Amino acid sequence: MKPSISFLILVTLLFISCGEKQKEVAKVETELPVTLTAVKTTEEITKDQEQYKAALVVDGIDVPWGMTWLPDESMLVTDRSGTLYHVKDGKKTAIKNVPEVFARNQGGLLDVMIHPKYKDNGWIYITYSIVDKKEKGSHTALIRAKLKDNALTSIEKLYQGSPNVKTAHHFGSRIAFDADGYVYFTIGDRGKRDVNPQDITKDGGKVYRLHDDGRIPADNPFVGQKNVKEAIYSYGHRNPQGMAVNPRTGQIWVHEHGPRGGDEINPVTKKVNYGWPVITYGINYSGTTITEETAREGMEQPLYYWVPSIAPSGMAFVTSDVYPELKGHLLVGSLKFQYLELLTLTRDEKVAKREKLLNKIGRVRSVRQGPDGYIYVGVDGKGVFKMVKNSSSSSTQNSGTASAESEETPTTTENTEETTTETTESKSAFMQLASADAKKVEESLKRGKAVYNNVCAQCHLPNGKGVPSAFPPLAGSDWLSGKVVESIRSVKFGLKGEITVNGKKYNGVMLPLGLTNKQVADVMNYTSSSWGNTTKNFYTAKEVAKVRKE
Repeated sequence: MKPSISFLILVTLLFISCGEKQKEVAKVETELPVTLTAVKTTEEITKDQEQYKAALVVDGIDVPWGMTWLPDESMLVTDRSGTLYHVKDGKKTAIKNVPEVFARNQGGLLDVMIHPKYKDNGWIYITYSIVDKKEKGSHTALIRAKLKDNALTSIEKLYQGSPNVKTAHHFGSRIAFDADGYVYFTIGDRGKRDVNPQDITKDGGKVYRLHDDGRIPADNPFVGQKNVKEAIYSYGHRNPQGMAVNPRTGQIWVHEHGPRGGDEINPVTKKVNYGWPVITYGINYSGTTITEETAREGMEQPLYYWVPSIAPSGMAFVTSDVYPELKGHLLVGSLKFQYLELLTLTRDEKVAKREKLLNKIGRVRSVRQGPDGYIYVGVDGKGVFKMVKNSSSSSTQNSGTASAESEETPTTTENTEETTTETTESKSAFMQLASADAKKVEESLKRGKAVYNNVCAQCHLPNGKGVPSAFPPLAGSDWLSGKVVESIRSVKFGLKGEITVNGKKYNGVMLPLGLTNKQVADVMNYTSSSWGNTTKNFYTAKEVAKVRKE
């Protein structure tokens, strides 16, 4: 009996000492994964490739979130606003009978993928943000449907996240099939980072696995546990917007947005906890700390992470002979820096180096390899492009493809703190307004620029041009110049409903950014004196504090 009593005492002591920490961790017991050493971006991108350019396939798609190909090699492309397009020979036709989507902020019509045996069964899989009218808020749903006479038919809802959340961001979502025919999809944490990712009784911040008809696989890791979401395959994710199957291992890989820094690539393993938000290499957008921990026992390290964030979206492994020099490596789109990133992989699946492709193409939203072997790239506000060889090595891209190189494309660098978009003339004019305190103005502009590039530029673009029909421009904006109080209020408290900027209507949700009054003042100073904007105002934290919520 003595050994048994000693063992019980030891277990009790361990339980007491770890109890407080366990409150922060997952509400499940996990199998400890093999510990990895996280690899981060510490060096500049090694080379800006000049071998490729972007050839326009189809234009006029505001946010081309997902794409897939039918047997005749025509395409289905989702526009986040809620339209599913059938694209053939450069012409697009809107598909009818698409479910109503919650097209607000980051929500809308998301990914699309055909079944691996589409020729036999005709199934098309779609994720989107859904509003359940019986319950306030929204969530991410997965459906399958068939296509007949340019309309969706036989629609079946396979999964719907719950409980609903009133936020309008972090929906995920990507779809992939593995070699065994299981369908995987992602749902972001829905902006409830301290609630959803670590709780397997709630959807959000997870990777899910289902049979192709929506049934729960018997070997899913949490099957049989009380009140859990049995579709969960892995958890502790933030907002995965890239998913692909590693062709060498067959393993599902995802990448996900970090906050400010800490975007991650994670090969997905059953039942593994990827740590968000208990561990992270990022910080809050406002610059404050989320957690002091970057590692904890029982939580997986990322294969790779970016600091600063690139805002990744879309991901594809290159398996095609069209690009022999890229074959076997990984492509990731960057929303923030507006290029396609090539990540060269070693034999043991580590990232060896980074390279830019299609630099300045725009906000890369989706990346997939087509059945013809070419890489296709969806770009916000422009459409879908095909990556082809560049006959002129002196030009980085788009000879003969004007729409991929427009005045909406800013000049960017790897570090958002170094992004230069304001004009010298407007900056000088602004400095003269407070020449007696020029240093104070200069410091505010510098801080405001950092806040803008880390928080606002992901939607309004680093040059303030915005995205047509989605995010209003700040460059030359009558909203900034004519509705100063409303501008401050929107940054400070968020915005919901319809507004008119430069004569165009925008309808959506801008969430509160969590900025201090000083940060709001700084970003107002920066945006009001950049990209040709001029102002007679110098905003201070004291003035911003006077603006109240309506």
